[in-house]
Amino acid sequence: MRKFLTQIFTVVFSMLAIVQTGIAVEKEADIKFEKQIRPLLKQHCYDCHSQDAEESGLRLDYGANILKGGDRGPAVIPGKSAESPLFQSLSGKGKIPQMPHDLPALKTAEIALIQKWIDQGAQIPKSEQTLKVTQKTSDHWAFLPIKQSKLPAVKQQKWIRNPVDAFILSRLEQKQLKPSVEADRNTLIRRLSLDLTGLPPSVEEVQKFLSDKRPDAYERLVDRLLASPHYGERWARHWLDVARYADSNGFTIDGPRSIWK
Repeated sequence: MRKFLTQIFTVVFSMLAIVQTGIAVEKEADIKFEKQIRPLLKQHCYDCHSQDAEESGLRLDYGANILKGGDRGPAVIPGKSAESPLFQSLSGKGKIPQMPHDLPALKTAEIALIQKWIDQGAQIPKSEQTLKVTQKTSDHWAFLPIKQSKLPAVKQQKWIRNPVDAFILSRLEQKQLKPSVEADRNTLIRRLSLDLTGLPPSVEEVQKFLSDKRPDAYERLVDRLLASPHYGERWARHWLDVARYADSNGFTIDGPRSIWK
């Protein structure tokens, strides 16, 4: 009788263990993206990683985009939180700087919840399993597609030598202005040299241009000046100014610095 009761208790305890394990598994599976994960991402991440701002090409406001990731690859690797850039960046345990940038880090419990969600397979709603592609548009001229413009109708067709002239002449005619008289060769080479190289032409360069009677003499002059090192020096200065290139700090004690490196 005692042996029989022992067997019964063994079976009962085994069944209880199975039930408890099932409950534990069910609790593990209770982490829902919509209710538990999205609110955290919305609160801490949407400012930089959403439809309005895709820093590093990463969106965290839509399920499929999270799995796709950004410039660094997938944001999460389902089942592997330790290898997922999202968890690494939130926890500060990877090579990626800790996020959110310049803001308080998520609480330990919040990071643990995201970690568990990833380890459970990073489940997302079925409605968000298809990649959502957004394309930002801008009306800035630099981002607009190039279109072939129609040449404006002008009266003084003989004045036009290239398509650009047509647009200039059209505006002049709108303002009831006449084109300036063509400059002589001395003036042309001086203007062109100062504009392209920032330097006046030498006497030899002036004489060479004046003695060149070929119809494309001006075009040849342009090519010579564009090939000059002084052309590169002049126009590189604009970029160096933007980059604040200088051999000294320019403030306080004006100490030296080797910015050329």
